[in-house]
Order: sequence, then C-alpha cells, then structure tokens
Amino acid sequence: MMFKLSLTSVKKRWQDYLVLMLGLMIAISIFYMFQTLSLNTSFLEENIPSVSMVAIVFQLGAFLLSIITIVYIFYANSFLLSMRKKEYGMYMMLGAKKKKIGQMMAIETLFIGSFSIVVGLLLGTVLAKLMGDWLSSAIDLPSNTYEAFVPNALLITLVFFCILFVITTIVNVTKFMKTRTLDLLYSESQSERSKGKPLMTIVKICLSLVLIGIGYACMVNIMTVQIIGIVVAILTITPGTFLFFSALVPLIVGKLKSWEALSGKKIRIFTLSQLSFKASSLAQVLGLVTMLLALSLGAVTVGQAFKNFAADLLSTNVNDAVVYNATPEIQAVMDKLETKEAFTYHSKKVGETAYFIQEELANHPLLVQEKQEIGAPFKELKEVELNHVYAYQNEGEGRIAQGFNQIADGYNNSGLYENSYAVVSQAEFDQLVGEVNTIQVIRVADYQAQLANFKELHQLELARHPGLEYSNGKYEMYQQIQSMANGFMFMGFFLGIAFLAMLASCLMFKILTGAYQDIARYDMLHKIGVRRQLLMGSIRKEILAIFLAPAFLGVIHVLVGLKMFTLFIPNPYAYIAMPFGIYGCIYLVYYFITVYLYKDIVLPKK
Repeated sequence: MMFKLSLTSVKKRWQDYLVLMLGLMIAISIFYMFQTLSLNTSFLEENIPSVSMVAIVFQLGAFLLSIITIVYIFYANSFLLSMRKKEYGMYMMLGAKKKKIGQMMAIETLFIGSFSIVVGLLLGTVLAKLMGDWLSSAIDLPSNTYEAFVPNALLITLVFFCILFVITTIVNVTKFMKTRTLDLLYSESQSERSKGKPLMTIVKICLSLVLIGIGYACMVNIMTVQIIGIVVAILTITPGTFLFFSALVPLIVGKLKSWEALSGKKIRIFTLSQLSFKASSLAQVLGLVTMLLALSLGAVTVGQAFKNFAADLLSTNVNDAVVYNATPEIQAVMDKLETKEAFTYHSKKVGETAYFIQEELANHPLLVQEKQEIGAPFKELKEVELNHVYAYQNEGEGRIAQGFNQIADGYNNSGLYENSYAVVSQAEFDQLVGEVNTIQVIRVADYQAQLANFKELHQLELARHPGLEYSNGKYEMYQQIQSMANGFMFMGFFLGIAFLAMLASCLMFKILTGAYQDIARYDMLHKIGVRRQLLMGSIRKEILAIFLAPAFLGVIHVLVGLKMFTLFIPNPYAYIAMPFGIYGCIYLVYYFITVYLYKDIVLPKK
C-alpha cells in the first residue's frame, strides 16, 4: 500500500521529479563514462605510456563531478521536500503517522534514485562506447582491447550513488520528523523575507570582496603561488560568492524599490517586492548557481582551448620528419610524402660531439624560434661559428644547441641534451674518423593531412630500434599532445554538460518552489483588473533578474580563472567565443522554459 501510494505521488509530481531525475541521469552517466575510460587498463597498457595521462584527466573529472553531485542532490531534495510540506501536513491532519509518511518519503527518494541509476548506467555505457571509440580515433590509437563495459567502473558508480541516495533519504526523513505539523501546513504562507542589519550588510560586502579579491589574486599570479594558489582560490571565492549575494541582493532590491522613478511605473513595485520577499533564500541558490556556472563554462572553455592549442604546440617542432640513415622501407614511405621542403645533412659523431658540414648548413640554415614562447615565429640561425663546440651546458649557447637539436635523431635518445655540436668545413669533415650519418629532413604543408604516412614511418623506426621506451620524434609528440588535448576537451565538455544540467535544475527548483507561494498574489492582481500582459511581463523580468545575477558574476569568475591556464596556454582567451556563445544560447533556453513553467503555475487559466 505504501509503495503504491508513493508511486502515485511521484506520478502526480512527475514534472518536478523529472527535472531532478534528468540532472541525476546525466551526472550518473558521465561519472560512469569517466570511470570506464580511466579504468581500461588493458587499452592503456597496450599503447604508449602518454595515454595514461588521459586516465588522470578523467579521474579528476569524476572527482569534481562527485563533489558537485553531492551538493546538487542534497540541495534539490531539500527543494522537493519543501514543495511537499503542505501535502504531508494534510496527510497528518487526516490521521497519518509521521513514521508512515517517512516511509513513503524514503520509498519515493529510493525509487527516484534507483530509476536514475539504471537509466544513467545504460546511457553511460552507450556514451563510454561512443566516446572511447572517438578518443581512440582522435589520438590515432585504434585498439581491440577497449571495453565500454568495465565491472569495476560499474561497481564504483553503484556504490557511490547508492550510498549517496541512502544518506539523502536519511537526511530528508530526519528533517521531516523534526518538523512540526503546523509548520508543514502553513509552509506556503511563510514569507522568505528577512531584514538584515545595515552594519552586518556592510561587513558581509567587505568580507565578500576581500575573499573574492584574494581568490582572484591567486589565480592571476598562479605562476608565483603555484598549486597552493588553486586551493586558496577555491577556499576563498566559494564563500566569498555566497556572502556577496547574501549581502548585495537584498540591498540592491531595496534600493530599487525606493527609487520611485523606476518602481512607480506599471507594476514594477510588485516585481521588486517579489524579489524582496525572496532575497534571503535567493542569495543561497544564486551563490550555488554562480559556482556551478563558473565550473561548467570554465571546463568547456579550457577544454576547447586545449584542443585548439594542440596545433600551436605541435608547431614548436619545425621539422615534420628527421630520418637518420633511411632503410629502403623507410625511404619508400618518405617518397610518398607530399613535401614542402626536403633536404639532406651529413654528420659524424666523434665522442660526444656531432660534426656538421658548413656548406650544407649555409644552404639550409637551422631554424630556431625568435622567443622562448609557444607560437613564436622561427628564424634562421646564422650566428654559428666554425670549429666551435656548442653544448646546452655552456652559458649562452642553449639557443644554438636547440637549433641543432631540431635535427637530432629522435629515435636515439641517449644523452640527447648532453651532446655537443660543431660545424666544420667539408675538408675537415672528410678527415674526421667516424661513421657518416645521412640526415634527411622533411617539412610538409599540413602534418595531419599526411598522418597515416607519418604513423607508418614512426612504426618502421620503432621496429629498427627495439626496446625503445619513448622517442623524440614528431609523431610521438603529436600523440602525447592529442591525448592530453582530447582528454581535457572531453572532461571539459562532459563536466560542462553535467554542471549546466545541475545549475539549471537548481534555478528551476528554486523558482518553481516559490511559484506555489506566489499563486495567491497573482490571483489577487488578476481579480483587481491587472492585465494578463502586465503580469506576464512581471514574471519575465523577475526571472530574468534571477538568471542574470549568477551569470554576470560567473562569467567574471571564468574570465579571471582562465588566467591560471597561461601556464599551459599562452592565450586561453583566444578560444572563448564559441563556448561562451553556446552557453549563452543554452542558458537562454532554460530561461524561457522556466518562465513558461512558472507562468503555467501562477497565472489563472484563461
């Protein structure tokens, strides 16, 4: 009987529960997908060690998602409980015992959790399959060992979310059992308004600005404060954001109400009064949504920046292929390449010094970047002196040694940075005792367009260098860059989706929960003759103010936070247009949906 009654209650409130379940399903599916991708040990071990970095990226994403999911579930469930208070109070007035209602609440919560877990895991398996195949293809590592279904990933996801839902159930039932019957019955009649003391408001504003300022300073000076700066930023910006809204929302709304030139037109005083009544409780949800929005938009923006920056990072290696003493098989692959430039050097290694011919370097000078910055242009290295031995260890010679390193053998890494280099004339070169190395250098117009040939070349090089753990060849550099870039892009993209779904749900929960308290107010205005068009305008403005406040501060958090990633990306701001535009559109869609649902609740039917 209790189970049937609980399911009937869920069915009756399916629109409210649907918002919660969609957020949960997305969070569960993405959490499971992150675990699956990171726990494919056979797939990772089969390929180059650099791919294991992707596992760290996804585990980090799962950790962040788990923290936000915990906050989201407790917050969303508190909203659902507040919506049902009057209904539970009516049950008690009719003779139902608190214990029985508590059982019904537990059944509802566990049913929603179980349903979300099942659907989330099915969706996560599909996502893990699609994204795993895409990731393998993106970094050019196709494999038959990748598995979309990993038992350990399933177990971790089940245990985490089952524990979470059990704890949520206990908290909800305990909170309900401590609430008086009268408080349940008249919960919708209780005003959310609370009058703050002026001195306390000033203290809150100052403290919030100090905390946010400290966090911003840490992010801007991340190169100085290092990893501790990230921890400090999180611990200061988060409480600073909540304090900021707690102090400023009531203050700003109050000032706008007292501004007669603004509030005296049409029914703006009613709209401002609506915001004033909800100011205190709005501050909490606005702080949460701001942080979710900052994390969501920041994750997508950084992921997109890493993806776009991969090409810039790859360009630091100016030569697309450097081959020493090509075998007939390797030469055949090189002949298939559509080259922009192709030339040959000869060298002899005597001890730890590699000798090059002056005439060959004069015809094809070495190239080095003008500045030690990613993306900086290359220029010819002409200041190389004859018969002088250059080495990284010698003061002031690192730049010239770097130029020689551009044509070093990427598949013979022994003492690469301990090597020394010298330039001699052809006659002196002929007199040196040592084996002559023929070095073929190739540059192409589009590296990725000929990736298949470079991959074949890389595999042939590995075959003639058995036991080589890693190489400094451009193809392996490409794999490492792509693995990290795609890892960050995936993490950013899917974390962004999860955070966006949660923040939208939290906003909708808050606004729609308050809608049931606003029905009487809108009904009164309707009865005294206020036009429906004015009422709809008031709704749009009220909800727009609630949506804009966290968006504004959240965007500022993201813009300042991007400064941290200058450690990896010289200009992360160059890639913000697309993610900001997409998020703006999605956020606008959520706004219109919320307006529609709110209007459907509070306005009298025609």
